[in-house]
Amino acid sequence: MCCPGCESVAQTIVDSGLVSYYQYRTAPAEKADLVPEQLRSLIHYDNEDVQAEFVRNSEDTKEVTLSLEGVSCAACAWLIEKRMAVEPGVLSIRVNTTTNRALLQWDSTKTQLSKLLASVHSLGYKAAPFEADRQEAAYHATMKQYLYRLGIAGLATMQVMMLAVALYLEVFGDLEPEFKNYFRWVSLIFATPVLLYSALPFYINAWRSIKGRTLGMDVPVSIALILAYVASLVATVAEKGEVFFESISMFTFFLLVGRYLEMRARRKAAAASGNLLKLIPAIANKLNGDQVPVKSLKIGDQIKVLPGEHIPADGMVLDGRIHIDESMLTGESLPVVKNKDDYVYAGTLNGDEAFNLEVRSTKADSMISSIVRLQDEAQLSKPKIAEIADVVARYFVAVILIIAAGTWFFWHQSKPDDAFWIMLSVLVATCPCALSLATPTAITCSSSRMGTLGILSRRGHVFETLCKVNHLVVDKTGTLTHGDIELSKTLLFGELNEAEALKIAAALESHANHPIARAFKPFHDCAVEVNEVENVIGSGLKGLLDGAEIRIGNALFVLNKADDARNSVYMSIDGQHVATFEYQDPIRKEAAEFIRNMRLAGIKTTLLTGDTEANARPVAKEVGIDDIVSSASPSDKLSYLKSLDKGDISMMIGDGINDAPTLAGAHLSVAMGGGTDVAKASADLVLLGDRLDKLLIARELALRTRKIIRENLAWSLGYNLLILPLAVAGLVAPYIAVVGMSASSIIVVSNSLRLLKEEGK
Repeated sequence: MCCPGCESVAQTIVDSGLVSYYQYRTAPAEKADLVPEQLRSLIHYDNEDVQAEFVRNSEDTKEVTLSLEGVSCAACAWLIEKRMAVEPGVLSIRVNTTTNRALLQWDSTKTQLSKLLASVHSLGYKAAPFEADRQEAAYHATMKQYLYRLGIAGLATMQVMMLAVALYLEVFGDLEPEFKNYFRWVSLIFATPVLLYSALPFYINAWRSIKGRTLGMDVPVSIALILAYVASLVATVAEKGEVFFESISMFTFFLLVGRYLEMRARRKAAAASGNLLKLIPAIANKLNGDQVPVKSLKIGDQIKVLPGEHIPADGMVLDGRIHIDESMLTGESLPVVKNKDDYVYAGTLNGDEAFNLEVRSTKADSMISSIVRLQDEAQLSKPKIAEIADVVARYFVAVILIIAAGTWFFWHQSKPDDAFWIMLSVLVATCPCALSLATPTAITCSSSRMGTLGILSRRGHVFETLCKVNHLVVDKTGTLTHGDIELSKTLLFGELNEAEALKIAAALESHANHPIARAFKPFHDCAVEVNEVENVIGSGLKGLLDGAEIRIGNALFVLNKADDARNSVYMSIDGQHVATFEYQDPIRKEAAEFIRNMRLAGIKTTLLTGDTEANARPVAKEVGIDDIVSSASPSDKLSYLKSLDKGDISMMIGDGINDAPTLAGAHLSVAMGGGTDVAKASADLVLLGDRLDKLLIARELALRTRKIIRENLAWSLGYNLLILPLAVAGLVAPYIAVVGMSASSIIVVSNSLRLLKEEGK
């Protein structure tokens, strides 16, 4: 078969029992190019090299963020999600109507990306892997088309309104009927391009909805326009009855103005995360001086980053001592010092020194891509109130259509001349666009604002739960303290000297990623190798060195006894105590103020740590925490959370592997950006800049978000409940209905945009 069309025809012939057709066919059919160029080009997205730039892989599961064109409301999102969910191989798809993006997960062994993109195209929407520049170009092209449609509708409205004045106000009442009918024909000529061209986006959206067996916002709008035009055309040809050409033109003009302003506002809300990706340069410099595209970089490649350049890829510093501006990640303006073997991230800004970098991740797996993806995930996870609003909006359209039909029938009995425009007003005035926009726009704006603060939101429930938190549970090391632990003293109890003890301890601790383990990193010697290492979470590590068992960790694990010494790590060889390492870990300067503000907000606080009572109590006293749970294993921490009162809504802050189960079990979990990957993967929020006081701003933002969502819903529901009886009663003219409906959507979006601004500005 040369194309799916041929296959379909052949299958029909066979299924109909008409295979004898092939016996009498005298010549084969000519091959036809029936597959559109746009769909044929989708096959390129199945190429592994092409996918490396934008697809995230996990065994057979793949994930991609898509840009969507043509999505205008919650009904569009619902249609795409429901239709794609039944496609073979699709694991999940979630659509964000504010950012016009979708997150797609599929099983690569069962289907190909090109087939899934083609399925989206078959619904009438365009889909392609998300690229900030490409989506921006598509946005500008769409807005340009809207301006053309808007211009034609505006010019036609002015002309038709002048003629309408003559017809309705009877300025030329003494003219012959032939002249009046002439004005109607001229109005028809001006209104026709408005109906056929300017209003085309509404028909396309309506057809998609009907094709998908749902009722979108543009269904009543399209019905109103088409019925008004047909009725006016009949009246013009028959030379009797009322015409509504001015209503059609004005209706379309105001709708386009409202949609245009709404799209600009939604674009502003969605631009923040997309703009992050623009910080990654297009070209990278190889060590030999050659320039290569960043998208062609592979793990292990070595490149040179020049002074003042944005870093092109996540990687490891190979030489020098440099200063990196990470404000786009953390929200902190002060440069961060990076030394040899430290990690730097794509999009961050190099200071005044050139340095060499070894690439350690692809663009799709880079920190900045992960941030954009996780922000999208958070925005795609709808709060319960948003899901309810979407369902209400879908059913509301059906109710409006029924009410509009009933309104026409009622008024046709008493005032047949007015019945049509009253029905028109009902269809237009009550479109629930604002209701569908109320929550998504607020969530998108607040997520973007969180990003500028250096807080990465990973779950959709964050804003709801932050408002309800009444119990703060916080870890000590790396959370209340900096975690930049330094060894201050080494006490020896055996035959080893200090250098030997530190080398053995460093060899064992190199298998861990805890802040205390990182303190031993400067003493690591590759010549000393410990085998069969086991990490006993919350206690320490053990392994074999030349047949002897080495243990390092707390006193109970290493010496099998409790010890009250503060800030100490113990090491034994075959059960014999050989060394004690004392360390210091300064408390974060903002920790005490953070705890004080949490207590002032009525939130009780508990220090939950695996460290000893001797280490935990002085820190708790300095920051102002009275409730302490010390020497807790990961299971103990999780048990503590489960033992809290049912009325307690807990927020857990941690950074280590031993905090991961607790983070996963808390109502709301926060991981420090400098913590382990396991902790960050278990958390709902990640503090990229490790600044605890940013959580206070996040809580205020959550409270403002909840308030604005409630305001949006109150306005949209209140407007519809107010305008519906007025429209049914015939007290709302069609042009007033259009203005009211458009203004309602713009008010909701503009109210949400306030979240992008700092409080008090």
